[in-house]
Amino acid sequence: MMQQNWGRSVRLFAVSMLVTAGCAATAGAVGTPLAPPAVYPASTWQGKGTAVVRVLDRLDAHVEVLSVPVGGEAVHYKNLDILARRCLQRPPTRAPDAAAWLEIQDTHPGGAAFKGWMLAAEPGLGVLESSVYDVRMVQCAGDDVAPFLPPLPKPAAPPPLPEAAPVEGGAPPSPTPPGLVVPASPAKPAAPDNANPFQPDPDGAY
Repeated sequence: MMQQNWGRSVRLFAVSMLVTAGCAATAGAVGTPLAPPAVYPASTWQGKGTAVVRVLDRLDAHVEVLSVPVGGEAVHYKNLDILARRCLQRPPTRAPDAAAWLEIQDTHPGGAAFKGWMLAAEPGLGVLESSVYDVRMVQCAGDDVAPFLPPLPKPAAPPPLPEAAPVEGGAPPSPTPPGLVVPASPAKPAAPDNANPFQPDPDGAY
């Protein structure tokens, strides 16, 4: 019985020491200023060496994902010739997005053509007007090429706030805003010296 009580006392002591250490660590962390997270500007993009596009053939519902090298030869898929001039990707500290400058030609007689930017996050801004093929930008891949990401800035932590000095005699009264009239509280009638709360009223009611 004594051994059980001793073991229980040891466990309670250990738990109390852990709680005390945790409270002390939390108290030390309170008020410690932290630097804001480093984020690239919104206009910063990283160049990549490959544009990844998805092609849908509306006639047979077949979907093909193609990797088109930037600045290389055109990639052929059925009656499509796809050429990539540039591929840009958002840095990791921004919302994910990718954009590619593509030149697409449908070799069917009177086939559609496209030349411009396609964005992965907003595919409606660059569309190949074709009744046969649908081409969508997926992402950028490959090695990093120009433009390169600049060094990520390291924001400095703000200085700690000064401690408030104690106010003698309590907190100072808050100033009254201009134009605000504060009504005076009605004065309470003074009770007579011989007033007795247990005496009946003149009409006999308590």
